[in-house]
Amino acid sequence: MPPIPPTPSSIHALSAFLYVMLALSGVGAAVFHWPVLTWAGVGCTVAFLALQFRNVPRFQAIMALVMIAIGLSVGSQSEKVADVLVDGLIKAQLFLVLFFAVAWLQIPAADSPALRAVRRTVVSQPPGWRFLYLAGAGHILGSVLNIAGLVLLSTMVERQTDAGLQRRMASALMQGFVAASIWSPFYVSVIVVLIALPELDWSDAIFHGLPIAAVTVACAWIFDRVVHRRPPPGSSLSGNPQPPGYPLGMRHRINLAGVLGALVVVVVGTVELSGLSLPVVLALVAPPFGVVWMALLAGPAVAAGRSAAHLAGVVFDRLPGLRNEALAFTAASVFGIGVAAGMPADALGMLSNGGALTIAGLVFGVVGLGLCGLHPLIPVNFIGEALPPDVIGLPAEIIGMALLGAWGLSTLVSPVSGTTLMMSKFVGISSHTIAWRWNTPYALVATTVVSLSVIAAWRMHLY
Repeated sequence: MPPIPPTPSSIHALSAFLYVMLALSGVGAAVFHWPVLTWAGVGCTVAFLALQFRNVPRFQAIMALVMIAIGLSVGSQSEKVADVLVDGLIKAQLFLVLFFAVAWLQIPAADSPALRAVRRTVVSQPPGWRFLYLAGAGHILGSVLNIAGLVLLSTMVERQTDAGLQRRMASALMQGFVAASIWSPFYVSVIVVLIALPELDWSDAIFHGLPIAAVTVACAWIFDRVVHRRPPPGSSLSGNPQPPGYPLGMRHRINLAGVLGALVVVVVGTVELSGLSLPVVLALVAPPFGVVWMALLAGPAVAAGRSAAHLAGVVFDRLPGLRNEALAFTAASVFGIGVAAGMPADALGMLSNGGALTIAGLVFGVVGLGLCGLHPLIPVNFIGEALPPDVIGLPAEIIGMALLGAWGLSTLVSPVSGTTLMMSKFVGISSHTIAWRWNTPYALVATTVVSLSVIAAWRMHLY
């Protein structure tokens, strides 16, 4: 009797199991330094990608295969092909561990009454301030909750019936959200840059990134006020009639500050005490933190074990959906390691002069590649592997500021980034329209402002 072929549900469950195992192996390898766990993680990653490859969008799958082929081809000139592939898989595993950690925070964040109250308060603001409130809320919630913060606030954009107001609200959320990628250790951008520039740590990202993030949010608000001036009273974009105000109550403020503050303190404290990397610490902290948060939301009427089982079940069911991110980050890691290994540093160093033009080139280059659809992980990984600070001729802090400042802007103008694809789903507009028509004019202004800010910091030795 021939074997029964696996059903889609069994493939889904096996994929989720493999993702859990690769996350556990990655954490275990970082904590115990056992080679067997490293190899187990590599095997689970390959198996997960093999099972889910058919579900990846065709364009993204082709691009990933092309990048892997280029990385292996170039890297084979100085190293064995197998070594480049394995090194890329090992490096990508850290990012997959981070996605696993964030998944445990998304569900309780969506159920939080305090976060729902924030949403009501933001949308009730008058037109002159609504953009800034939306951008600020997206920035603050995203800085701790990552994509869960954007999803939570995006529902108000989905319900907006006025096309012009919907565009401005969506732009505010996206621009505020991506600005947090400049400094927040809960974003993959900071993780990638810290791995690419090991001379830096999380405190450097916060210290140097927060001022640039504030500048980009202010730039977004000014850009909106200048380009999208408030129309006269009575027009459809004036926001009249205004909904009744919903001030954020003290109870919700305390709950929100308590939850977000506790998460930050626990993560940062664990990093400092353990010396482990941020992705590993987040993977250790996020699951129990999410379970406790979910139990508090459910209240004493629901057994803690029941709420924990519900959360674990939802997370387990959603893990196969991380296939696009897993493939993209694996391909980018193999590409960066392979190209760096196969190209001599002296030849690459000729491309840099260590001056203001280099800084502007880094920022505009990353954003320009994003405009073409390339994830910022690719150039950042390449720079980390092939163009270290001594080759570029700039301090690591300045390079980090330039790369972090460009990361979020790159995702804004990319039609295949998670930010634009998610907003496209909420507003029902093509991601290409959002990236190239809505976001590109602002991104060009913000890219110039970021470049000038980093150049000024370099000139004044503010690092």
